[in-house]
Amino acid sequence: MTAVTRERPTFAGTEEQQALAEEIYQLMVAQGRLFAFDAPIRQTLQNLADFYARQRQMDPAEAARLIDEALRVNDHVFARQETNGDVVFITSRRGRYIPPQVDTVHTFKQRLYEPENPLPVDDISVVVTTTRPALTTVEPVFISEYWQQQAGLIPVVVESTVETPVEAVVAAPEAAEPAGVSAPLEEESRVAPPVEPAQANTVIVLPNGLQIDLRRPVEELMAQHGNTLMSQLRMAIENDPLRRLVIFGNQAFPEAALVSFGKNDLRRISEYIKEVGEPLLDTQIIADIFYHNPRQSDYEVFRFALNYRLSREKDFEFVGIEGARLWSVRNLPAIGTKRVKASEMGQLAGYIEEGFDDSLAEQSIDSIRKSGQVSHVLTFFEWEYGILPLTRALAALLPQPLLADQRSAVLRFELPQHYLSTLVELRYPTGNRGGWVQGFETLFHDYLVPGALITLMRTDDPRTFAITYEEQEETQDRLLVLDETKKTPKFTFANISYACVVDTDMLLSQQQYGRLRNLKAFPMNERRKADLMLEHVFEIIGAPVGTRAEPKYAASFETLFVALNVLRPASREYLTHLLAEGDNFAPDASRPGWWFYTPPPSPEEDEEPDDEDFDDEE
Repeated sequence: MTAVTRERPTFAGTEEQQALAEEIYQLMVAQGRLFAFDAPIRQTLQNLADFYARQRQMDPAEAARLIDEALRVNDHVFARQETNGDVVFITSRRGRYIPPQVDTVHTFKQRLYEPENPLPVDDISVVVTTTRPALTTVEPVFISEYWQQQAGLIPVVVESTVETPVEAVVAAPEAAEPAGVSAPLEEESRVAPPVEPAQANTVIVLPNGLQIDLRRPVEELMAQHGNTLMSQLRMAIENDPLRRLVIFGNQAFPEAALVSFGKNDLRRISEYIKEVGEPLLDTQIIADIFYHNPRQSDYEVFRFALNYRLSREKDFEFVGIEGARLWSVRNLPAIGTKRVKASEMGQLAGYIEEGFDDSLAEQSIDSIRKSGQVSHVLTFFEWEYGILPLTRALAALLPQPLLADQRSAVLRFELPQHYLSTLVELRYPTGNRGGWVQGFETLFHDYLVPGALITLMRTDDPRTFAITYEEQEETQDRLLVLDETKKTPKFTFANISYACVVDTDMLLSQQQYGRLRNLKAFPMNERRKADLMLEHVFEIIGAPVGTRAEPKYAASFETLFVALNVLRPASREYLTHLLAEGDNFAPDASRPGWWFYTPPPSPEEDEEPDDEDFDDEE
């Protein structure tokens, strides 16, 4: 066994440069004395300059200049590289650094997928044989495009590069010439037009028959077919049996390039979110737990890998949006009121998904998106429970879900007039159940009243919004409230002070809506029956116009709208639908905007009292 001897390199430059280069070489060899003979030994120019500046009591910048000049002259010993603005010098114990050369000219992969003399393929089973797997699950088998083309499963696109040769046609002479005398010949060169090379097909046909030519400019394609192309690309990636690319939101990365996270990492993330007590951004998790810096080259890959891994864990829930990716865990404190269950509120807001939404009567979607704000008048139900139904106007202002199966998003709403902020939960509609925003209960009760005119607007932060209202002098009035201190909740009037501008028709004062104290505080599962709630409202707030034997009530549309929104959310269009479709409701022909309600006869009454008996009792 022969020992490997280290060659002593020769150094160039001035005597000072030679001495400095040799000293640095000896220092780096001592640093890598346990390295392999050809292993690279690296050291940054900054580290070398700091070392010699302290050792020789000189300026670090001057030391860096002298070292850089000395090592540049001896580039046969030191290889110089620049990485992210840092200069790195490389050498080895051999006396020079030779980068390894990997031969990729002839590989097993090429011989496996592209044989020089392939066997004839009559059936794809010749290439892939089916055997009974040992496991119960069927693993996907990749078949290269070469063998699929041989089997005729995919078309073969051939680009022709052979041009048609030019044919010269020589015309016969007009008259014969004597032998031995050369006569000029008139040649007519008739050249056939060249055949253009066959081009690869650039038109794709979608399953619905739509044809898209990919030769058009990218801007034009994305403007006309952007959503369609993105959905087709997403479908192709998701249907890939090998899962070479993985998707999270609108990003896709190779799965092989992602960082793996173990159970211990997931446990640390879960405990940290529970310790903070609210959903956290992915950037905060990366910075506080993994100490990753956005300036690192692999930061975006690491961030994608974290989001993708958490999305596949059942203990984590994504509650973020585009531009702000938040994560929540189980057993985190609920946001918003607990008096209304999610299933119950989804049914109460179902009228929006049924098409009875008139929130865009005064504001269009384009104007909302352009101005970034929505005006709204608070109803009693919204004020009492701190919930806003997700109307089409509000949906145009708030962000859309980032994931296809995303259930909710956590946003922050600020009240700049009082320097306050609160977390709210945006619940997206699913099926026939409507969406809503909850978490405003404390903010509404402290500064607003039913009938208040509020404005919701965007801010520079994609997950932060603002609520403002127009202020006025403080006023005190007896307003409707829900008293839940007793065993049976009931509506009553209480003295409340407020300093916000209100819609007087929607302000539930005792002077204007005194009868509302008689409303019954139904359980939430009964309030979803809008027709029954409307009948109850008619009997409480309507004016009796019938007899005891044949009761009948009359009420204006606006009064019914205000009173119905005490028990449950409803739009004017939905109220119109209930009145038009109800068998017991009829319009008042003499008074536009007024309606009659005739209660159906009770099945328990065997005999109805006549009017005379009713008068006697009176």
